[in-house]
Amino acid sequence: MSVAHTYAEALFESARDKDAVAAVRGDLSEFIETIDGSPELAAVLSNPEIETKAKKAAVGAIVKDASPLLANFVQVLIDRGRIGELAEVRAAFEARVTAAEGRIEIEAVTAVPLDDALRGKLVARIESQTGLKAELTEKVDPAIVGGLVLRVGGMVLDASLRERLADMRRRLSQAPVDSAVAPAAS
Repeated sequence: MSVAHTYAEALFESARDKDAVAAVRGDLSEFIETIDGSPELAAVLSNPEIETKAKKAAVGAIVKDASPLLANFVQVLIDRGRIGELAEVRAAFEARVTAAEGRIEIEAVTAVPLDDALRGKLVARIESQTGLKAELTEKVDPAIVGGLVLRVGGMVLDASLRERLADMRRRLSQAPVDSAVAPAAS
């Protein structure tokens, strides 16, 4: 488990204990959007030469109306030098919320849009295997040529034609050549 997952789990458990998961989720998203929208703030938070006290003061002004749980959490990240991992913490927190709600997010990348029948089969299969409500997001990427790339939770299943061709190239480049079978030069 990564450090970001550990922090996200702690935030989730604290928010759940205080029945504040939705508020923390919203405040966390809003805080990250604020940082993303301000290159100056992002630079201040990522600069190791700026004192922790100054960073905490800048962030404190931003989270003053947020849930106290998130405000304290962000301060802890600054104290421990982990504010740069906030995006990963958010992703892990979102995954934890999704799992707690009995849902699983799936991303399907295909060369052409999925038809309704295949979409339904895909969702039904994942729901039957996981026991969770599947939420499918689709992306079209012609570069995969055919097949599909499926991201379920933290796992990636690459069944694209592009990957199969790359695998074949790797195997062919590593295959031994038997010189006794090779045709003689004329």
